[in-house]
Amino acid sequence: MILVAGGQLDPNIGALLRRIVQRNAPFRDILVGPDLRPRLRIELDGELRLNDEIIRPTSCFVRHDVFLPQKTKLQEDQRAALNWYQAVRGWASSQPDVRLLNRRGRGADPNKYDNLVRAVRLGLPVPPTVVVTDPRPDPALPQIRKPVAGGELTEALDGAGPFPAYPVFVQPKLNRPEMRIYRVADTLFGFALESPDLDYRQAQRVRLSLCEVPALLSDRLVALCEELGLDFAAADFMRDDEGEWRFLEVNSQPMFAAFDQVASGRLCDAMVSWLISGTARAPGPAPTPGDTEASARLASPIA
Repeated sequence: MILVAGGQLDPNIGALLRRIVQRNAPFRDILVGPDLRPRLRIELDGELRLNDEIIRPTSCFVRHDVFLPQKTKLQEDQRAALNWYQAVRGWASSQPDVRLLNRRGRGADPNKYDNLVRAVRLGLPVPPTVVVTDPRPDPALPQIRKPVAGGELTEALDGAGPFPAYPVFVQPKLNRPEMRIYRVADTLFGFALESPDLDYRQAQRVRLSLCEVPALLSDRLVALCEELGLDFAAADFMRDDEGEWRFLEVNSQPMFAAFDQVASGRLCDAMVSWLISGTARAPGPAPTPGDTEASARLASPIA
């Protein structure tokens, strides 16, 4: 039985649950939201009670909910989301017989600076990068800035607003299409992202399509994910002026609902297959690049 835990308002959790139902796989869910507050009790011997019923899942998928706090703007909901995530993730991590994506990871996004250093060591091309608190724009080179911890939009360095009072990455401005590669255990999925905006998250004006995963990147990206303990992750790449793909970051809890839509459900299929059997090989033929795409303002955020 698969246990799925996360936010009632999270479209990614919704996409995964729909695929589980379509696959007729047994599951239970722990969904928290405006009108859902399940009762949970976990003993140190591993006993898990959900709404006073002892359940014994064989696998678990859990996401930290960011959608309810975004909706309510309440610190109480931010604290609740973190504590629900830590409780269920902690239980699953402590049960060696429960199948859990990213069990070997640290349960949260790896440090972005550390990601870049590890990527360079493993041979992944990385854009020239510096972490600074007092950037000096290069008039001959368009540059961008983004926070070291993530969570905010990428901005042009020249003409951006007041510089924040904390360290940021400064990198050369790269070129679209952007590429996102998802790893689900032994399977990789590639997506191209086209947008007129510097950061597509600002207005969600983006067109997604399937693309081939370049062989030059696949082995090195898998090696990076292995080093970080991530068997479920999404890595972002953009091209430099010479057309070479440059690694930007890897995310251990990426949004995936919109990408799954473009892939005709294959991304969630791979996740469900792994949760059921430990292999991400989904049933049926995979769509080929260019077969499907989603465009304009997508209902599901794709950060």
